[in-house]
Amino acid sequence: MSDHLIVLTEPKGYSPKAVRLLKTLGPVITWRDARKRSSLMRRATVLAVKLGIRISKRVMDALPNLKIIGTSTTGLNHIDMVEAGRRGIKVVSLRGETKFLSTIFPTAEETVGLMIMLMRNLGAGFDAVRRGRWDKERLYGHELAGKNLGIIGFGRLGSMVARFGRALGMAVIACDPNVSGRAMALAGVRKASLDKVFRRADVVSVHVLLTDKTAGLIRRRHFRLMKPTAYYINTARGELNDEAALLEALRRRRMAGAALDVLANEDPRGGHVRSHPLVRYARSRKNLIIVPHLGGATFESMAKTEEFIAGKIVRALGKPETPAGHRRYS
Repeated sequence: MSDHLIVLTEPKGYSPKAVRLLKTLGPVITWRDARKRSSLMRRATVLAVKLGIRISKRVMDALPNLKIIGTSTTGLNHIDMVEAGRRGIKVVSLRGETKFLSTIFPTAEETVGLMIMLMRNLGAGFDAVRRGRWDKERLYGHELAGKNLGIIGFGRLGSMVARFGRALGMAVIACDPNVSGRAMALAGVRKASLDKVFRRADVVSVHVLLTDKTAGLIRRRHFRLMKPTAYYINTARGELNDEAALLEALRRRRMAGAALDVLANEDPRGGHVRSHPLVRYARSRKNLIIVPHLGGATFESMAKTEEFIAGKIVRALGKPETPAGHRRYS
């Protein structure tokens, strides 16, 4: 009998190479198959997850022999970390993997895409043509070149977005208490306080890791500091900003527009979408773009991160990373 039984919560499109690596530990089955037989749930020792299922106490109760959770994300708010720690379940993720993550660009690329959509009215333009209208005079936008890009959080993603912004001719200022002004200057960026970023930026872009300390970091008073011609982008986590205050700022035209890749308390199955106040607002307004957490959603990055996490799981359990075939578990 194999030492481990590995469960994939979201097998669709999962990297075949990552699956082969996991099979060096034992049989790999899907979450759907595991739930059909309680004996499989009880035997499962490894859980490979993404963002589709919240790994709560209830899920852990159903997996009494779980030893390790591997998640191909930097954020961990989809896992009850306190409960995992209490049970001695090891969690391996992309958090802190600076060298590897420097090769992963999709969220930074998406940020620039959203910025261009907002400032050039591309979403509204597409919608106008779809409705049979060709009235570009109503859709004039703004150039990025010469504008101030304000970055909140100058880590991996923030520094990537800064490079992209500078390549587009933008001046970049950034706020991050953990990065020195000298380090920012070497990247061609001026260090500023959080308030100053909101006051001076033509585009504010959020790239902060969600923790207990950073939850609710961006509040009503920050939105009130913005220029009425400025834009706000959040591709990090919805819990970082006060969503009610953001909605108020959009309604009162305290900013020109916003683009969100994330919402607070996201339901992976989309149950939050219909009733969410920001989504309701976006249905009939052109100054808010919301997309369904697409930051890391590219085929290339998914494969790379899944393979990286599979390797971490294998190493954590003390096995060599030599792919081997196993028969389907039954």
